[in-house]
Amino acid sequence: MLRKQEGELITEFPVDPAQIALALAAKVTFDTGLLGRNTLLVRQDGVKKTIVEYRPPQKTGIFLDDAEVALRVPLPGLVMIRVTASDKAPQYGVYAVKRRPETLDAPLFHAPLPNVFGSGAICWGTVERVTDDALRRVSLVPDWSMLLGSPFGNHACSGKSRSHPQDIRARLVALEAQKAKRYPLSDLIPIKKTLAHLLGETT
Repeated sequence: MLRKQEGELITEFPVDPAQIALALAAKVTFDTGLLGRNTLLVRQDGVKKTIVEYRPPQKTGIFLDDAEVALRVPLPGLVMIRVTASDKAPQYGVYAVKRRPETLDAPLFHAPLPNVFGSGAICWGTVERVTDDALRRVSLVPDWSMLLGSPFGNHACSGKSRSHPQDIRARLVALEAQKAKRYPLSDLIPIKKTLAHLLGETT
């Protein structure tokens, strides 16, 4: 109950606790800076929460649309950014990196994956999103599973590879045929932005 007093007049009325929490949260700012392990950064600015997580280079099963068997291909190091605010849908960005970022000035590259736009935003299509409970956690493991565990279509396939500029899927197929152990970093295409750019810390 919220109580207001004006002179001798006292008024009481019910309020939604969630609205009070939002009002209080809007005044709270929290920023870890760069962290260790795979979680690089957690930032809370009012109701807006940003998490940046690193995924080390590793072989990954990638399902392309209409394929019964997953490609087993090496992917470079990847960085995922997830931004949530109140009850709005989470916003994502996925980028490739040549090494684990040690500063916010680390250069970013286009992720060598279909369904990831030039901006880094993900084309989820009909993929089921992570649960509300998962969105409250700092770990992005469920988000990575949703992205990499779902079939990739033919959207946003160009501009991801120097050797296969028209279709990154052809590059992934070639890597599996070569039984490649590592993604060739010289094949990555820079986006000419850093984490600092994306996090609004520089112009």
